[in-house]
Amino acid sequence: MASIATILGITDWCFNFLGILIFLLIFIIIIIKCRRKLHDISLVLTLNSCIASIFTCLTICIMICSNLTTGFLTFDHKFCIFWGLLHDEFTCAIYYSYCLHGIYRLCRVVFYKNKVLLVYSLYIKLIFCQWLLTILILLPPVFLNWYTKISTENYCLVPYTNLVAETYHIIVIYLIPLICIAIIYIRITTFIRNSSHVSLFILEKRQRHRNMRDLTVLKRIIILMLILTSLRLPATVFMIYDTIIGHLYPYTFSIVGLITSICLIFVALLTIHITPQLRKNIFIFHNRRNNQINVQVIPQPDLPMNTPIETIQ
Repeated sequence: MASIATILGITDWCFNFLGILIFLLIFIIIIIKCRRKLHDISLVLTLNSCIASIFTCLTICIMICSNLTTGFLTFDHKFCIFWGLLHDEFTCAIYYSYCLHGIYRLCRVVFYKNKVLLVYSLYIKLIFCQWLLTILILLPPVFLNWYTKISTENYCLVPYTNLVAETYHIIVIYLIPLICIAIIYIRITTFIRNSSHVSLFILEKRQRHRNMRDLTVLKRIIILMLILTSLRLPATVFMIYDTIIGHLYPYTFSIVGLITSICLIFVALLTIHITPQLRKNIFIFHNRRNNQINVQVIPQPDLPMNTPIETIQ
């Protein structure tokens, strides 16, 4: 009979694989179906978030495989640390990629007159800077030797018993992006409230409509960020528990990993919901399938021969 850890691991792997499939679907739709709109900044930002999510799910899947099999990630300690770092880098990239979404909405609503802030090339540079930032802010844990093989698992991460390291991770990976998004949301909300008293000659009706739409999208991004942040709640609980007890609960990382994979699936579905181009293409594909008529050749029954009508003379 399979152990609880094995069941949790297999379930976690399945959820992560499902997450990869959904994010790959988003990636394919953007690249193939929306390729003519790839100069749409919002689509490029969505693609950036999608890539970070795919690699996050992929690194988790490989870590689970190592845990369920021979522990191949632990054969080389340096590679084990590198893979744990990759996992955190991609996870961090997801959060900061949604900060870029918020910055873009802020520029569209508040600084819409400054066209320099709405240039496509600027956001390509910002995406590059975002990835560079995620690499730099997670290098200190490597130099401080915070990454190590988890005693209950066959891979390397920062253990929850290291209170200083986990606090650093929570602040850098989760709190900073969430605070940035919250500040952007407050700034946009304040601007829209103030602009409601402005004459239509100053602020065009079309711009107002776009502002409200951007605010709605930003609200959904905040919901998405809260979903991502909620996955740290069990980690925080286990961190406090492990610190008090002095050792890791045997299923700590299995439970946290399972919650993480479920949250990523919700993120993928919400990404489709908040991106009009994705919704439109999926809707068109769904309608085409429903409207396909399977033409079947129905054999016609033989008609009876017309018998000649005899005339009575």
